[in-house]
Amino acid sequence: MTKQTVHRGKRRSASIGPDYRLSGLPAVAAAHLRGAAMSLARGDINAAELAVFAARISAPDHPESLRLVAAVLLRQQRLAEAADCLQQALALLPDDIEMLFSLAVAGNDLADHVTALTSLQRAAAVAADAATWLRLSQEFDRQGYQEDALACADAALKSTPKEVVALLQRGRCLQALGRTAEASAQFRAVLARQPHSAAAWFSLVDQKTARLDQAELDALIQVERAHSRDLEGQALLSFALGKALEDAGRPGEAFETLGRANEVARGQQAWDAEKFSRQVNAVRHGFAGRVAAASSEQGREVIFVVGLPRSGTTLIEQVLAAHPQVEGANELPYLYRVVSEESTRRKQPFPDWIGQAHPEDWQRLGARYLHLSERWRGDKPIATDKMPGNWLLAGAALAMLPGARVVALHRDPIETCWSCYKQLFGKDMVGFAYDFPSIASYWHDYARLAKFWAERYPRRFRIQRYEDFVADPAGQTHALLDFCDLPFDQACLRFHEAQRSVRTASAAQVREPLRKDTARTAAYGCLLDPLRELLATKA
Repeated sequence: MTKQTVHRGKRRSASIGPDYRLSGLPAVAAAHLRGAAMSLARGDINAAELAVFAARISAPDHPESLRLVAAVLLRQQRLAEAADCLQQALALLPDDIEMLFSLAVAGNDLADHVTALTSLQRAAAVAADAATWLRLSQEFDRQGYQEDALACADAALKSTPKEVVALLQRGRCLQALGRTAEASAQFRAVLARQPHSAAAWFSLVDQKTARLDQAELDALIQVERAHSRDLEGQALLSFALGKALEDAGRPGEAFETLGRANEVARGQQAWDAEKFSRQVNAVRHGFAGRVAAASSEQGREVIFVVGLPRSGTTLIEQVLAAHPQVEGANELPYLYRVVSEESTRRKQPFPDWIGQAHPEDWQRLGARYLHLSERWRGDKPIATDKMPGNWLLAGAALAMLPGARVVALHRDPIETCWSCYKQLFGKDMVGFAYDFPSIASYWHDYARLAKFWAERYPRRFRIQRYEDFVADPAGQTHALLDFCDLPFDQACLRFHEAQRSVRTASAAQVREPLRKDTARTAAYGCLLDPLRELLATKA
């Protein structure tokens, strides 16, 4: 699961912008468009739509009219119409950064990745200030173009070499590209300038492979104790310090610090474990009967890797991505998106509509998923999809993509749950991770549904035990590739040498040879007994 993202630019802007945008407009139309931009900034979509409509009475084809029409359409999720308006406007103002950026966002959401990438590259070619370079770097990063993201971060730093956000963004790009030592040096450079930077401390420690020396640890302890400016910064510092104390062999202090960290994180997002368990039960019930799945071998080009975060999903994806026929696509949002779209179309939540879906429905949904994810199979015939939470949707995935394979990671439950508890995830992504009862409940939900899928689809759903892989990597790699219908390749045993971008909390770890000493919970002794009991006793 994607880790906490420390810095993000706004995806969409409706700012009024420079005066040249209003050039050639009648005064009344210009006033309406100013009003539309202000309404969008306030989030008042209806008022913005009315203002743009009024402006287009006298200026229907002016680029600023078209730009703001597109901004309204984007907010309404009418992406294709928005993209069309932006294309018309760019024909008149081909170097407009704001419109190129918006078209890149719309293109990516439409799975028109050629348009998205071309638009970002066109914007990069005409960008002229650090703020724009940084924004482009963040969007390249979000869309998975790490080399371009790094180039834009470098460009931003040429004009503002001390800009902390750009320095951190550059470090993030270096980490994703496997340049771990450079990323560590980048984060330490930020700390040399701003020793109280919560984002820099978190980014450095969250690489998992960076170890603080005694002076750095002492400094982090002081910063974490003194910090009280904002909850987000407090969470970043406390999670970082908890990990650093564990690395230093001080489990009691680490446990106490991580307790503070999780208390802060828990207060920022709610999690209803009982409601989620009911959803898991409903999914299982929905697929327990006969499901009229698609009848073709559609989906042979997809391998899903699922499981709890911090259970070894990134490792297994890295092993598969080392194969010459497989592209490691990281965490893709498309399966959830396809299921959500179908729920909206049917006006029924998933899984209530499962029994009503016919083979042609599943075939259609599978084709939709393959279209959305097509970019990741441009160079190689097979791609992974490593969104951990897709275990909940595995039945839907295999109904719509009968040729696909699902690899579900099982790691020792206490190690998995403790590792989740130590990690600060992206906002609103992993709400179960911040207290022991919720983590244990989630693990039990996962384990029982994975068992159900494995029994129902024994040739297409594989439970891969992390400890078995660590104990016998060669034998397990052979078995994994055989399950995925892939010929054995020696490169998979040298997975840490695979050159690809990795955008999760394990990005640095999978660049190293396999380690057998990854267990950490024994050092905590009885402190983790409450979690052990929850894992052992919950039905």
